[in-house]
Amino acid sequence: MQSIISKARRTLAKQMRGKILDAGCGDDLFGPYLRREGNTVISLDVDAEALRGVPGTKVVSGCSDMPFPDGYFDAVWACALIEHVAEDTIPEMIRVTREGGRIVIVTPNRRSPWDPLKLLTGLSTWRENEGHVRLYSSEELAWFGEVHGEVVFLPVQVARDFFWRHPNVGHTLIADIAVTARLRQETARAFPATFQRPSAPFATIC
Repeated sequence: MQSIISKARRTLAKQMRGKILDAGCGDDLFGPYLRREGNTVISLDVDAEALRGVPGTKVVSGCSDMPFPDGYFDAVWACALIEHVAEDTIPEMIRVTREGGRIVIVTPNRRSPWDPLKLLTGLSTWRENEGHVRLYSSEELAWFGEVHGEVVFLPVQVARDFFWRHPNVGHTLIADIAVTARLRQETARAFPATFQRPSAPFATIC
């Protein structure tokens, strides 16, 4: 999906603090909001060409097997990323985020009630979007933490607030994950291969 810099997404990006991973940063749309005073941002993308114009530290890598130690980051930002990867990406984000850290993920809603309306108007649904290989429901994301719904094309704030509180009917989902010791333990049990993987060498830095 094409990333949209909505008010809610800007607000969340500005709240990120510390050493931040901008996972799947692409064209660096949210980098300017993440690179605030006191923050250190590492921009990661599998496409080295996409990283060429991104300022700061850049790492060429996929996001399902990242070359960072456990608990390396204070926060992870991932917008329009996990739907493009078939492998488990969220457990890997939890692995590289310290206890007490935060992960924000923006992704399409697999059960979006808006997709039938898009079909009627000749627009592509989430499933038809080029590059989408794995879509998530709000229930799947809720296993990891708090989930909100978003409908960015609605002009009325009251309507947007409703979907924020009812992610099942949002067109997009925003997972705001607090990385606790319990979450890390439960994720390690559910996805043991992620946490037992040998440390990889640091990826190419552009």
